[in-house]
Amino acid sequence: MTGKKALPANFFVRQMTVSVKRMLLMTLLFCGAFMIQPSSSYRIDKVTERGTLRVIGVAGPTTFLPHGAEGARGLQYELLRKFAEELHIKLEITQAPNAAAVIKALRSGSADIGITGLASRDLRLKTLLLSQPYLQEQQQLIERSNDSSVSDTPQIAVGKNSIAQQQLALIEPNANLLTMANASPDELLMKLEDGSVDYAVINEAEFEARRAAFPELKTKTVLSEVKLAWAMRPQDQHLLKLANYFLQQSTQDGSLQRLTRFYSQGETFNNIGVKTFQRDMQARLPLYKTKFEQQAQKHSIDWRLLAAIGYQESKWNANAISPTGVSGLMMLTKGTAAEMGIKNRDNPTQSIQAGAAYYQLMTQKFSDTVREPDRTWMALAAYNMGYGNIIKAQKITKKMGNDPNKWLDVSRHLRQLPRAGQALVYVQEVRRYYDALLLTTTKHSWVASIEKQQRVVQ
Repeated sequence: MTGKKALPANFFVRQMTVSVKRMLLMTLLFCGAFMIQPSSSYRIDKVTERGTLRVIGVAGPTTFLPHGAEGARGLQYELLRKFAEELHIKLEITQAPNAAAVIKALRSGSADIGITGLASRDLRLKTLLLSQPYLQEQQQLIERSNDSSVSDTPQIAVGKNSIAQQQLALIEPNANLLTMANASPDELLMKLEDGSVDYAVINEAEFEARRAAFPELKTKTVLSEVKLAWAMRPQDQHLLKLANYFLQQSTQDGSLQRLTRFYSQGETFNNIGVKTFQRDMQARLPLYKTKFEQQAQKHSIDWRLLAAIGYQESKWNANAISPTGVSGLMMLTKGTAAEMGIKNRDNPTQSIQAGAAYYQLMTQKFSDTVREPDRTWMALAAYNMGYGNIIKAQKITKKMGNDPNKWLDVSRHLRQLPRAGQALVYVQEVRRYYDALLLTTTKHSWVASIEKQQRVVQ
């Protein structure tokens, strides 16, 4: 179930047993991998012998974020979860404070795959193996929206020893570079936001994912194209072959593109949207934040998820009324309000109370085989268009040979039902507002400390 308490740092293991099925599947994957990158020798990799894929990465909105007491959500989590499931081994993800810590863990042998966030051409990765790219991004120069005081020798915040630092030395020879060792995107943007520098350089996806927390910043120009990949140790050639085969298959079957699309920001936080969200955060959310927190605690939900539902429903407007007759902060129908035992759905306290209870009811209806974060996405779709429709979509998904327990698969087949488009947009928008609330209310706090890096096992 969603919520309870968000984990402060790290992540989890999906327990799976070693079986004959695993060995058969591994054989098929090895064969496929060798077709791509032939090898003169064959041996079972240490990862498959161990039965655990150990991943270390820098947490954030483009990689993985805490998701309740059961784990995480995010593009990299879901991609690596699928990789581990296809190998029929456990997945263990540990959060690192920065890219340097990821590289150190790989070199020491305490991790198998690293998510660094560094461009593939970054010199800091030259001693490691890199998978084929899972994402191609634009590296952007970010500026303040209304700042006309930039000097002839602007100061630019950039990661030390990064590709961007090398490029800027050529593109902006007069620039005064503030090189920051192991700087996160948040740290670079904070330097820009507080006026310490004139510009900052980060990837497009990293900036778009953080726009809700930095509404006064915007893109000035694109510097270059960069590719992102998984990092591995030089001795893990067999794991590299498996990873490349998996990524190639995920690209060919469209699952990588679907995951990337789902975890993207779209137009939700464009120039107008981000300012509207910030305005509502300051003017409206304080009126209801305590009520969201109280009901979320009662129903074991992260209050920011409950608030995100409310924002998608009414923009936190207790007087909202739709053309179809739903009303109130959580936009409940008369039937749902009565089912949840409230008398006045236009009363914000009662509306939040009923909305929380109804969302919890949706999460409880699904089978235990639907794990997080898929349970959250399905429950949100059910909140929007009814539990029965999601069950229909699950049945179609299973009939078509896909996984009825995974939102990525179910959402594809949900499109066959009426109003599905609205529900799909609904889930994605709530997810975006949820992430935005996490980033703006706990700014920078998900970063693991160098002294303490915990691993949570599920």
